[in-house]
Amino acid sequence: MNRWIGLGILVSCALILPACGSGESPAGTGQLNLRIGDAPVDGASEVVVVFTGVELHSNGGTTSIDFTQPREIDLLAYQNGATVNLLENETVAAGEYQWMRLKVIAERNRNDGSFILFEDGRQFPLYIPSGSETGLKLNRPFRVAVGGITRLVADFDLRKSIIAPPGLDPNYLLKPVLRLVDELQVGGIAGDVDLAALAVLQLGAGATAADCAGGIYLFTGAAVPPDDLDGVAEDGADAIIVQPLAFDGLNTVVAYSFAFVEAGSYTLAATCDFDVDVSPEVSEYDPGAATGEPGFETMNWTTADSVVVVADQTATVNLP
Repeated sequence: MNRWIGLGILVSCALILPACGSGESPAGTGQLNLRIGDAPVDGASEVVVVFTGVELHSNGGTTSIDFTQPREIDLLAYQNGATVNLLENETVAAGEYQWMRLKVIAERNRNDGSFILFEDGRQFPLYIPSGSETGLKLNRPFRVAVGGITRLVADFDLRKSIIAPPGLDPNYLLKPVLRLVDELQVGGIAGDVDLAALAVLQLGAGATAADCAGGIYLFTGAAVPPDDLDGVAEDGADAIIVQPLAFDGLNTVVAYSFAFVEAGSYTLAATCDFDVDVSPEVSEYDPGAATGEPGFETMNWTTADSVVVVADQTATVNLP
C-alpha cells in the first residue's frame, strides 16, 4: 500500500453563518468565495474531511466563520476540476489578511470525525496532531477589496499529506500540505504522456509501457531540477502537484491534467520510476548521491523545462 494518498482541494464560500471577529476591522466589506475539489487518488474509495468552519487572520484580529452543522465532504467525489462550495459570497471586512485556517474534526480514535476508507472496506480515522487547535492552515496573504469579490482556491496535496500509521496505530496521520491561490489568476496544464516512448527513453531499448511505473510532476519555476517527494528543501524543492500515470494494459498514451495552477513558469517532469517515490520498501531517490551510494540514479526524468501558464488558459504539453 502506498504511504501517500494523492489529492487536490479548492475553496469557495457557502452555507455558513458569519461570526464576530476580534480586533479592529478595516472600513467597508467585500465578499469571499472558497471552493473545494480534488485530484485523482489511488488506493482509497473515500477520503472524508469534516469541516466545522473557517478562520481569517489579519493584523486587526481574527474573524471566525462557524458552520451551523459540521460538513462531511468526500474529497474523492470532486476530481479533475469538479468542486463543491465550502463558502459562497461570504461578507467579511475588507482589507489584507495574512492567512486562513479551515477548522476540521480530525482527532485520534474519533468515530464521528474525518476518515479514510479503502477499497477493501477497511476504514481508519484521520487525525491531525493538536487538530482541534491547528486545523488546516493556509499560509498565504490575500486581499478582500471593498465591494469586491475575492475567489480563492486551496490546493491540498494529500499524496504528501496522508501518512500511514506507524506500528499498529489504527489512525492515519493527516499532515496537510496546502497552497492557496487566487482563482482569477490561475490556468491549467494538460496533455498526454506516451508511456511506451518514455520507457524506451528512460529504461532502454526493449522496454515497454508495462515496465513504466509512470508519474508526472509539476515544479514551480523554469528549468528546475526534478526532485522526489521527500519533504526536504535542501536537495531541491518538492513538486507542487503529482499525478500517477497508470498503464491500462492497452493504451500506452495516458492523459493527465493539472487544474488551478497559478499563472507563471513551471517545469514538468515525467518518470517511469514513480514506484520508487511512493514505496518505503524501495530505495529513495537522492539527487545528491554519488555513484554507488544509496539512492543514486534510482529515478529517471524527462522534462519540459519552460511551461508557461496564463490565467484562464490551459497549456498543452505532451511528453516525451
